[in-house]
Amino acid sequence: MNDPSIASATARPQRKFSAVWLLPLVAVALSGWLMYKNFIEHGLVVNVSFANGSGITVGKTPVMYQGIDVGQVKALQLDEDLKGVTATLELSRQIEPLIREKTEFWLVQPQISLSGISGLDTLVEGNYISFKPGEGEPREHFTALYEPPPLASNVPGLRLRLQADALGSLAVGAPVLYQQIAVGEIEGYQLLEEGVEIIARIDPLHQHLVNSSSRFWRQSGFKVNAGLQGVQIDAGSVASILAGGVTFETPDKNRPAAEQDAEYRLYESREKAQGSRRVMVQFQNPDGLEEGASVRLRGQEIGRVESWQFSVNNPAEGADVTLEIKAPYHRFLNADTQFWLVKPEVSASGVSGLDALIGGPYVSVKLSAEGGEVPERYTALSEPPQARVQAPGLRIELRSDELGSVSVGSKVYYRKIPVGQVETVELSAHGVSVGVFIHERYAHLVHRESMFWNASGINVSGGLGGINIQAESLATIVAGGIAFHTPQVAKPQAAWEGLRYKLHPTYESTLVDVSREISLRFSTGSSITKGTEIKYQGIKVGEVYAVELDEDMNGVTVSARLSPSAKGLARQGSQFWLVKPQLGLAGTRNLETLVTGTYITVRPGSGKARNSFVALDKPPSLEKPKSGLNLVLTAPQRGSVKEGVPVLYRDVPVGEVFAYELSADATHTLIHINIKPRYANLVRKGSKFWNSSGVNVDVGLFKGANIRSKSIESLLEGGIAFATPEHAAHETPVAQGSRFSLHTKVDDRWLKWSPKIPLGTAR
Repeated sequence: MNDPSIASATARPQRKFSAVWLLPLVAVALSGWLMYKNFIEHGLVVNVSFANGSGITVGKTPVMYQGIDVGQVKALQLDEDLKGVTATLELSRQIEPLIREKTEFWLVQPQISLSGISGLDTLVEGNYISFKPGEGEPREHFTALYEPPPLASNVPGLRLRLQADALGSLAVGAPVLYQQIAVGEIEGYQLLEEGVEIIARIDPLHQHLVNSSSRFWRQSGFKVNAGLQGVQIDAGSVASILAGGVTFETPDKNRPAAEQDAEYRLYESREKAQGSRRVMVQFQNPDGLEEGASVRLRGQEIGRVESWQFSVNNPAEGADVTLEIKAPYHRFLNADTQFWLVKPEVSASGVSGLDALIGGPYVSVKLSAEGGEVPERYTALSEPPQARVQAPGLRIELRSDELGSVSVGSKVYYRKIPVGQVETVELSAHGVSVGVFIHERYAHLVHRESMFWNASGINVSGGLGGINIQAESLATIVAGGIAFHTPQVAKPQAAWEGLRYKLHPTYESTLVDVSREISLRFSTGSSITKGTEIKYQGIKVGEVYAVELDEDMNGVTVSARLSPSAKGLARQGSQFWLVKPQLGLAGTRNLETLVTGTYITVRPGSGKARNSFVALDKPPSLEKPKSGLNLVLTAPQRGSVKEGVPVLYRDVPVGEVFAYELSADATHTLIHINIKPRYANLVRKGSKFWNSSGVNVDVGLFKGANIRSKSIESLLEGGIAFATPEHAAHETPVAQGSRFSLHTKVDDRWLKWSPKIPLGTAR
């Protein structure tokens, strides 16, 4: 149904999108892309104000971050107040998040100082601008720093904050040392309300060396300590000497490693870094003691004198000295700790404190094995305490009427080698008691029979015979000492702990109690003086202590002492004579006396004990040998034969003459010879003996002159030769005491004899 009141609709066709509209859309997109490209290519623009434009060039000076070029200087112009310049920097959009309100810029250029050389890369590439990223809102204008800020370096590593009262000689770039090896450097410092904070960087390779137990101290310059022991120089590296340095150690390696920006205290010295304790010591007379003097334990420094002042209450009581005892020694302080002053002193007992001549007086301390409660104030000893040697050994007691120059610490010598020392010196009811310690390795040298004497100083005695000076050693001359010897006895007995001995005043006084005194009468005292030795078989058995003229003035009486082991030489029948060097054509004898001096020797007798003897003017005849073959040769004259001349067989010595005498009827001479056991078989019944001494000259009218001599020795000293015929080789060897004729000259036939006789031994 159609309603006329309603208008009818007219149908129209639908319109499609026109291509004409694409053009403005492309234009908008192209404009946006061009704007984005322009934004990206031109980068971030910031303005940085510098104090001056030295080293900055437009279009050349780059902006570097972690060694990468991130921008460049696009413009440089003076500020409106003409007091600086402003550089316009165009930076990469990549680092836009780093450019904030707290970002800091500075100019990097080469610098040379005592701490080292920095910015070497600028010598090739030129100066550049660097920056340290900051926090805050974005910003476009900045003011450059005059120098790199702390932690400006982007080099990786562990950064530590060291707190100190003052900067001292430290500088940026100074080394951080560990066991004298550079493991890092000082990167910067800044003032605090109290003191200075120093920023140190530890290389990644070494940052594990730092933990909570680490201690840091200054290693600046060098220290010199001089004394009698030499000169000691304490210094770090060359860089630390010139620009200062920091050293650290880590006692406990098991603690966790340190974290970034960990805080530590920077001490002035290693001693303070290790920890110390201050104690007050009152000295009655601190003569020569100064601040900085050392405190020593057994010669090693364990502290220093920090300060001293006279006692506040009463200056007459002395001075109160504050000592700083370093770790770990302060842990051993307690009420038993003892202090005393060591300074050079010269007294009758010797010289002490020689090590204080150069370094000055110092404080010595004696600590206990364990610590305890420390008193508020110590009182120093007026002299060193009597120390007991803490080592195994033998302790004995010496008693004397007076002490002389022996004191605590004096050495005890055996054959001039120190084997112990004096531990105590005390007065007793018997005079002076000296406590002696003998080291364990030398304790076996002390016997019950040992004799001790005071070997201190120099003992000088003299007279017409000369001056005798005796001293044990240089040490005993200066500081005193004790020496001992042990006489030889049949059954020696080892010493025991606490054994008491008499301390004799001199060595000679020790001989009086145990020696045997004898007197010898010589026709002359030539070459005999006090100290002339008495020897037996090359060993010293006594000594002359006095030489005096006889009452009749016809000789001298020599007083001597024999050692205990040689008392048996003083018997009836003993013969004493003087041994002197003999030089002549006939030979030389006793040449050792040219060096050692003349001495008295003895041939012991077998009678009863005797103390007085008449000495021989020359050596006695040789004794009859107890081994070998003893023969008797008969001759009309003795000729040049004497005791000691050799008996030769084929010019080889096989025996010697030991005596000669007249026969019972005095018609001829008897010459006693001894053939050594090895050559006794060479003598047979048909053997011929002749005198080979001197030169045998046979002159004839027709045969001329025949000169024969066995050797130079026989020419000068004389000699006897013999030969044995071949047929006698099978005969029985001759008996002891057999007699042979001694011919005055040799028969030429005897020299041609050559029997085969095996050599043997004594029968």
